[in-house]
Amino acid sequence: MRIAIISDLTRWSWAGCEELWAAVAKRALRDGHKVAFFQIRENMAPEKIQPLLEMGLELILPSAGARIVDGVRRQVSWRLGSLAASWLPSFLRLRKFAPDVILLTAGEAMPESEFLNDLGRSGALTFPYVLICHNSHLFGKPNERQAQENATRYYQGARRVLFVSERTYKETEHLLAAKLANVSIVRNPVNLSDTSLLPMPAGSTVRIASLGRLALPAKGLDILLAALGSLQFKDRDWQLSIYGDGPHSRHLKLLGEHYRITERVAFMAYAPDVRAIWAENHLLALPSRNESAPLVLVEAMLCGRPSVANNVGGIREWINEPDTGFISEGIDIDSFESALDRAWSARSEWGAMGLRAREKALHMLDPDPGGTVLKILLAVVAESRFGIQTDLQGAYHA
Repeated sequence: MRIAIISDLTRWSWAGCEELWAAVAKRALRDGHKVAFFQIRENMAPEKIQPLLEMGLELILPSAGARIVDGVRRQVSWRLGSLAASWLPSFLRLRKFAPDVILLTAGEAMPESEFLNDLGRSGALTFPYVLICHNSHLFGKPNERQAQENATRYYQGARRVLFVSERTYKETEHLLAAKLANVSIVRNPVNLSDTSLLPMPAGSTVRIASLGRLALPAKGLDILLAALGSLQFKDRDWQLSIYGDGPHSRHLKLLGEHYRITERVAFMAYAPDVRAIWAENHLLALPSRNESAPLVLVEAMLCGRPSVANNVGGIREWINEPDTGFISEGIDIDSFESALDRAWSARSEWGAMGLRAREKALHMLDPDPGGTVLKILLAVVAESRFGIQTDLQGAYHA
């Protein structure tokens, strides 16, 4: 089978939602399938792409001007800025690859009009395709009629539509004002080879960790700093470690100074060893304004840690208050401060909550998410070629 993979992300060198397509590619290549990734970004994380290239992934760049440099396929003249207005050069190479199925991975529920237009102009949507949606955002203005109609056709033209949380599925139907068929809920892979329980760290200081991009519109770390800078947390013994990189680190440091908590907030940059983080911290703080099924939450639960999180995306599918964590009903400072205060009052129960969180995560986790999505792709190809209806065991049907 020949599988083409397209991600519509352009802003980041890598995002958590891309772990799933990478897992699909890895499993497909291991099983002997041909896989091509149609790259529309120049600055993709080499540590993520290189292992797939070594397994046989074909990297399709927008033009033929590519060469091998240090074992990695590089583009000589292509620059992201000139590509931003058009995905077409990459998509036009789909016909030469001749995929049996296309896996389209969407960072947001509503695709950019230019992305859809270029998909249509290239003829990509004439191939059977499966769409994975990783996130939804309800706070923008409604899309213009033509954009909404195009997005609806895009979803309804997919042979399968996959979501990583039930809420994202429902919110996408809300954004489209349309019902979707052939929907399944799938799980993201986690960045843990060892899912054994980690004991709570010793010491009286409460150690709080927040993991993710330092991007305020989505991750909301300003909310967390304001909550910890409140009067009720002023005389409490806590330390916050922020693991991540992003464009708003300077502003977050300014907020730390503003709330006079600089000495108690450590900016740790991105740390790939998740277990090392949770060996040193007691509680995950997830003040996101926008999420779907955050990997950092699942990984913390697997390590035996409770969480405080805003009620966005699929958070309620993973956290039950007060059994496994605490939920802020709003996405504002007061709501998060209240949830954090409830967590503080129950800190003697955090060990037991972490155990329950771990059991819940183990129950919900898909041990082979790449294999699950690959089965769906194989089923779509079988239906397209032979009209065979396949029972997709292992998929979480919505």
